[in-house]
Amino acid sequence: MIKVEERKIPQHNSPIEKFLGAKELYLHLSQHTGKPSRLLRRPKDRIEEADLIAEGDGLISASLSSPASGTIEKLVSFNHPVLKRSTAVVVKTDGQSKSYSISKDADSLDKDAVLDKIRRAGIVGMGGAAFPAYVKLKPPKPIDTLIVNGCECEPYLACDYRLMLERSSGIFKGVELVSKIISPKRVIFAIEENKSEAVKKFNSIISSKSYSLPAARVAVLPSRYPQGGEKQLIYVLTKRKVPLGGLPFDVGCLVHNVGTLYAIYEAVYYNKPLIERVVTFAGGALKKPKNILVKIGTTIRELFDSGILEFKTEPAKIVYGGPMMGIALGGLDYSIMKGTSGILFLTKDEIDTREESACIRCARCVDSCPMGLLPLEFVKRVKNGKFSSLNELYIKDCIECGACSFSCPAKIPIVHYIKIGKKYAVNS
Repeated sequence: MIKVEERKIPQHNSPIEKFLGAKELYLHLSQHTGKPSRLLRRPKDRIEEADLIAEGDGLISASLSSPASGTIEKLVSFNHPVLKRSTAVVVKTDGQSKSYSISKDADSLDKDAVLDKIRRAGIVGMGGAAFPAYVKLKPPKPIDTLIVNGCECEPYLACDYRLMLERSSGIFKGVELVSKIISPKRVIFAIEENKSEAVKKFNSIISSKSYSLPAARVAVLPSRYPQGGEKQLIYVLTKRKVPLGGLPFDVGCLVHNVGTLYAIYEAVYYNKPLIERVVTFAGGALKKPKNILVKIGTTIRELFDSGILEFKTEPAKIVYGGPMMGIALGGLDYSIMKGTSGILFLTKDEIDTREESACIRCARCVDSCPMGLLPLEFVKRVKNGKFSSLNELYIKDCIECGACSFSCPAKIPIVHYIKIGKKYAVNS
C-alpha cells in the first residue's frame, strides 16, 4: 500500500448540507453491479416519492425507487460515467416532500424480513462498488467477522467521515441489523487515524453498550491507500488472505461501508428506499468544497444552477469518484447515482500533466500493487495483443486501484491498459 496526499481539508470539517429540491431527476436503470433494473413504469405515469420504478432483474441486480414525487417525463439515453451512455428515467418533480415515520415493528423483524426490506429498498454498496447488499448478506459460508468500513482512503473524499460524525446512531443500528442476519462472532469498526473525531465517537458508543453487538471494537489504522479495499482491509485486520479469484466469505468475513449500513437502517426502521445519499464535492476549482445530501438522479449541472455549488475558476478536469479510481467526465450533464461518493473539480495545479515515457524497469508498480500482481506485464501483453495469456497472470484480480499508475515515474497509464486487457481477455 502507498501513502498519498490526503487533501481532505476543508471538506472534512464541512457539515452535511442538503439539496433535495431538484426539478428533474435522471435515474439510470444501470447504477449497480449486475443486470440493469427492469422498468415497471412508463412515461406520463404519476409517481409518489419511494414508489418502485424498476425492479431487480435476476440474482445480481437492484430495485430502483423514485426519490421524489412527480411525473415520469420520458426515457432517454443519458451520460453515464462507466457505460458512456445508458437508459435513464427522467422524473419531473412537483416539489412535494414525504415524511417518514419510524416503524414500530422494526426491532421484532426476523432476519428474512430484514433481508426482504433491504432487497426492496434497492440498497447497494455505497463505497463505490455498488454491489447489491441483499446478495452480499446471503453468503454461502458462515461469517465470523463483520468489518465496518470507515477508512475512506481516497484523497478528497469526506462523505463517510461526516456520516460517522453526524449519523453514528443510524450506522450502529445498521450494524445491529446486519449482525441479526449473519450472526458474526465479532464486529470490527475500521477507521483511519486521520479521522480522530470519528474514532472517539465510535469508541464512546461501544463503551456505552447502547447497542447489541458481539465483541465490538474500533481498529485505528494508519492512513494508507488502498486500505479501504475489502481484501486489503481483511488482511490488515485479521491476517487472513482472500484467495485469488475468491471472495471475503471464503475467509469468514463480510465488509460493509458505513453509508451502506446507514441506508439499511433507514430502509428497515423508516421503510425508506435508497433514494438519496451524501456526496463530497471538492477540488480547487470550487469556491467552497461541500458534503451534500442529494436525491439520487440529481444532475451536477442543477447543483450549480441552484447556487449550492459555485466555481472559483474553470475546472481543468471533472472526476467522478476519487482521484485514484475515479473517471474523468465530459461536463456537468451527469447525474448522482447510488455509488457516487464524490465529484471532483480539479485545477491544472492538481493534475499531473506529464507525458508517458519509456519504462525504466524500477518495479515500483509491483511493489505498490496491493494484490501482489505484475502490473507492467499486463501492459506489455496488452500492447503486443497477447490477450489470451492475461488470465494466466490473474488480471481479473486487479482491483484497478491506481496505485501502480500513481507510483510509476514514467507516468505509464497502467490501469488504462489493464481495463483494455480485462475487456479483451474475456473474449480471447
